[in-house]
Amino acid sequence: MPLCLNIDQDALFFLKDFFTSLSTEVELLMAPDPEVKKSPGADVTCSLPRHLSTSKEPSLVLSFPGPKQPSQNDAADSAEVVNGEEEKDFSAEEASFSDQPVFFREFRFTSEVPIRLDYHGKHVSMDQGTLAGILIGLAQLNCSELKLKRLFCRHGLLGVDKLFSYAITEWLADIKKNQLPGILGGVGPMHSLVQLVQGLKDLVWLPIEQYRKDGRIVRGFQRGAASFGTSTAMAALELTNRMVQTIQAAAETAYDMVSPGTLSIEPKKVRRFPHHRLAHQPVDLREGVAKAYSVVKEGITDTAHTIYETAAREHESRGVTGAVGEVLRQLPPAVVKPLIVATEATSNVLGGMRNQIRPDVRQDESQKWRHGED
Repeated sequence: MPLCLNIDQDALFFLKDFFTSLSTEVELLMAPDPEVKKSPGADVTCSLPRHLSTSKEPSLVLSFPGPKQPSQNDAADSAEVVNGEEEKDFSAEEASFSDQPVFFREFRFTSEVPIRLDYHGKHVSMDQGTLAGILIGLAQLNCSELKLKRLFCRHGLLGVDKLFSYAITEWLADIKKNQLPGILGGVGPMHSLVQLVQGLKDLVWLPIEQYRKDGRIVRGFQRGAASFGTSTAMAALELTNRMVQTIQAAAETAYDMVSPGTLSIEPKKVRRFPHHRLAHQPVDLREGVAKAYSVVKEGITDTAHTIYETAAREHESRGVTGAVGEVLRQLPPAVVKPLIVATEATSNVLGGMRNQIRPDVRQDESQKWRHGED
């Protein structure tokens, strides 16, 4: 608890398409086969026994069609009414009874279920509509919280579909009425701002609460200051790290735009911000600084190696003019590359500081962004 749901846009679309196709296949399997309709009395026969007794009233025999089986008697396939008394075959009645939906006399959902929702949008898709496609593609939810409230229905529900419809309707109504602030608190950078406000609230409220409890107001100030410091530091680090990652993404896009299209040698491509970096974050500040140093060293080495190799190749084929032209073509990406390296190194340092303050956040991120082979 709470129940954590990490939802990716591609996974969301896959689940939607899967359950839609599954429901369509189930409806096709459950649809009855078309049969030729017959009039109700077409196969009903009426007959009188050949030997009648004068002292008794004649016995009327009514025969109805039944499933034919070659190994059984014809009398097993009909129902007879003799002297007003009906002999029934209960197989059809039992089959019709089993087709009836289940009746739930009472439905209880006894405990609240807190849910923490994380959503990661990747790309804008207009298949769902213009506005919905933009919202689905650009939305980012981080620690949005909602609760499935307790339910108690005494009126009875006929069928599983009515049961699920009742529960979903009640939960959606409660979420729209009471829980929208908790959901909107995780949109984009709002979670960090909520943390900052929570720290300010604890700084004022915890001393008052501690004084009412046992009169130790100094202990309350200590708790409030600790909560305020942690919340403020986490909010500042998360906001700064989000801004740095945005700058890094923009720099990577600019690098792709200014890089030469055709090269005689294929340079080492810039590693765009992947999710495996989020799954393998530095444990503390020391490891973050070490990773930042490794990133800077590798970035400078790759840039110098690319310029040298391309210039040497052009010098062999076209002489000094080709080498100078190739160096000039490599200058724009070489100018942008340090910005990418600097932002990635800064992100490692900030991530190490955050994980040293709150080690549980690193564990949550590792579980959230892990791959199948991790």
